[in-house]
Amino acid sequence: MIRDSFYLYIQLEKRFSAHTVAAYKSDLTQFGDFISNTYGIISDGEVTFDMIRSWLASLIDSGLASRTVNRKLSSLKAYFRYLLKEELIAVNPVSKATSLSIPSRLPVYASVSEMETMLHLSEKENSFGLKRDLLIIEILYSTGIRLAELIGLKINDLDRSALTIKVTGKRNKQRIIPVSEELIVLIDEYLKSRSEIARPGVSEIIVTDQGKKAYPVFIYRKVKHYLSLAGVRGVKSPHVLRHTFATHMLNEGADLNAIKELLGHSSLAATQVYTHNSIEKLKSIYKLAHPRA
Repeated sequence: MIRDSFYLYIQLEKRFSAHTVAAYKSDLTQFGDFISNTYGIISDGEVTFDMIRSWLASLIDSGLASRTVNRKLSSLKAYFRYLLKEELIAVNPVSKATSLSIPSRLPVYASVSEMETMLHLSEKENSFGLKRDLLIIEILYSTGIRLAELIGLKINDLDRSALTIKVTGKRNKQRIIPVSEELIVLIDEYLKSRSEIARPGVSEIIVTDQGKKAYPVFIYRKVKHYLSLAGVRGVKSPHVLRHTFATHMLNEGADLNAIKELLGHSSLAATQVYTHNSIEKLKSIYKLAHPRA
């Protein structure tokens, strides 16, 4: 099928992550079901702009957030660009479709005191599970890596002598991130317990209670649990710890370009969003400290 060749294209040539490929599959399947049920169309070559606009309108009517609708539209755009490139269609029906406007939203992050509370909560027992949970929080907060990067982190990616870890990010781009001696010690302590749990052939650092490679929902639940215990409000996800890493680094005077490299951002624009959090902090300090504020 044409869609199967597209999925292979974005996976092998564009090097999209498994998570992204799965999202594209879901979006295109949903769109395919819509045009089939609404217009009786099976071939993607018969799709028109009006059909796409009708689908987008149905998504909005169903209450989906603008960001979600835009992501689905992005999947369609990539797919029909591929069809045009392969000369499977003569006209791109998505070319006139525009994304919905989204109000700017500052990244959610935990305070320093909330992070301290969270890490101390994890130290109350010495079981394998709590050692691992503490390590998950520590790695995400100490390095700012993404959820998928944490899951893919292997024992051999750790360089103890150089105090660094090698991270494989989006599209298999690798970067080296410095880590503290304390984190190395924490990892080594955890690995002693892990050796008794991990199944043969599992090389990833983080494993489940059954010794298998960790998966996104597993990590998400752990992080959400500890963020809740620490009293963090709003969104509670692994990405919050990435935001926390970047915001705390910036607040302590780290160079924005250095943070960009650590986060693995391809452009500085993606990193500059964290300056807004720092500006908000300065405003708060100003209001509290200045007599004319």
